[in-house]
Amino acid sequence: MDPRRQQAHELRHQIEWALARALDPRDVLPLLHRLARLADDGSEEKIFANLHLAELLVERDPWRAALYARRVLARRPDDDRGWATLALCQTLLGNYRFAVTAYHHAIAAAPKNPWYAHNLGHLLDVALGRADEAIGWLKRAYQSATYSGEVAASYAHALARVGRIADARRVLTRAMKRASSREHAALLKWLEQGAPA
Repeated sequence: MDPRRQQAHELRHQIEWALARALDPRDVLPLLHRLARLADDGSEEKIFANLHLAELLVERDPWRAALYARRVLARRPDDDRGWATLALCQTLLGNYRFAVTAYHHAIAAAPKNPWYAHNLGHLLDVALGRADEAIGWLKRAYQSATYSGEVAASYAHALARVGRIADARRVLTRAMKRASSREHAALLKWLEQGAPA
């Protein structure tokens, strides 16, 4: 192995160690930028750096994070994390239709991931007003992640939006027995008012 590739390989291990122990993973950003510059195009180290940069920057700088996610997908077109990160970037940038397409790719690559189905369903319901399409995705997420109050709330919201208020109330009440929040209470109040537009 040439010295540059060896250095990239060692830097990746250092980053993995730091990420496993970091209180704030964003503290590792300088190392990830260094690895992205050092690693050969198409190498596992370059893909690793770009994926982690995308995931760590998505909330603070979604446009830049989308560029890193696209670099991952250029080398690995079936990478579910790359597609999901790109979808979140596009959601934050307001490009909802593109985000829907990206979530479809993420789900195709990892069909058992309930969070991708949840995010797609929530996006369809809330951002695009297509609750009827969202129901199937949210039901799928709910069946796989019944422990999640967030998934239950999204599913209940979409159910109410298509007029299934009794079903929505059942889903939400079940979730509130496990753990309640202000958001759940507000959603329940909305359901009790008949889910007005």
